[in-house]
Amino acid sequence: MATETTDLKDLKEQFDILKIEMKAMTEMLGSSASGTVGSVKEDALARMELYGNEARMRVDGLQHDAERAVVSNPLMALALSAGVGFLIGALTRR
Repeated sequence: MATETTDLKDLKEQFDILKIEMKAMTEMLGSSASGTVGSVKEDALARMELYGNEARMRVDGLQHDAERAVVSNPLMALALSAGVGFLIGALTRR
């Protein structure tokens, strides 16, 4: 009977040690995961900023090209805009 009590006591001590170790491992994994999430978030924000700047540069280039085309061919631009206006007006009447 005494050996059963000591075996039970040993088992309880081992269980308590295991519980403490599991808690420490969980805390360690949690801090590691939050650091990884922060790194991924920063990377995603940097990429979004890069893509946004690239898109802005492309739009600025297209706008510059359109302005140059209008300045070099004003009658063609006027005729084109009148034609587009006519088409939009005809489509919205229906």
